[in-house]
Amino acid sequence: MQEQPLTKRETFKEQAYFDEQVRYNAEMLRKFNDVIGNPNTAVEHRRNLRHTVFRRQLEQMITRYSRGETVEHLKESFPQIVDALIAYQEEPGHAVYNFKEFDAYIYGLWLVSLAILLDIDDNYFNKLVGELNNDGRDAVFEKLVSLRLSGRPEISEILYPKPYKLLFDALNTTGTEQIGLIKNFLTQYYKGMKKAYWYDSHLGEDAGFFGYWCFELAAFVKMLNIDDKSFSDNIFYPRDLIP
Repeated sequence: MQEQPLTKRETFKEQAYFDEQVRYNAEMLRKFNDVIGNPNTAVEHRRNLRHTVFRRQLEQMITRYSRGETVEHLKESFPQIVDALIAYQEEPGHAVYNFKEFDAYIYGLWLVSLAILLDIDDNYFNKLVGELNNDGRDAVFEKLVSLRLSGRPEISEILYPKPYKLLFDALNTTGTEQIGLIKNFLTQYYKGMKKAYWYDSHLGEDAGFFGYWCFELAAFVKMLNIDDKSFSDNIFYPRDLIP
């Protein structure tokens, strides 16, 4: 039976762009893994490639969501991202995962959020949190993880108050006040990502853009049963991941 054509979710690029990006990412991941598996590959090069594979696997999943693939297909491939992170962090001399680096922090939020949104099993969820290994450093991250794991540290420090203080404040209230704070957060979300390596990547003609999605908000909406009707059409809100 012929598959139904996909309908992209991301608004900043055309369908053909995402189709090609998914194809290109898959090709590059195959090439990287071939080099990693070659016994003649230098240790440093293998370590760097493992980190590239981890990053590219996550970008590929987000690209596939932007492209319009089903949530079920995305769930099937999520463990590969966790396995890639584990493989990198088993390499001698790997960099310690550090939320003081903005990109690492955003990746941490995205990974935990996607694990929640895709209903990833406890085994992989626990593995993921253990590999991120930044317990007790950021209030938003801890509140996110605590949606699935009990006994997390309760802290007040927010590493990146722009834009995340608005989201954190929203999580500590209810009703119309909560919705108002979430809407304000969404208006400032993209501007708050200015330090991220992917910021404004949609402006380039070459490959590299994978989508601008606030997965962390969606994870809180799902687990806290927040009414999202008033912001579900926001371009940064991945509404199709909410059951």
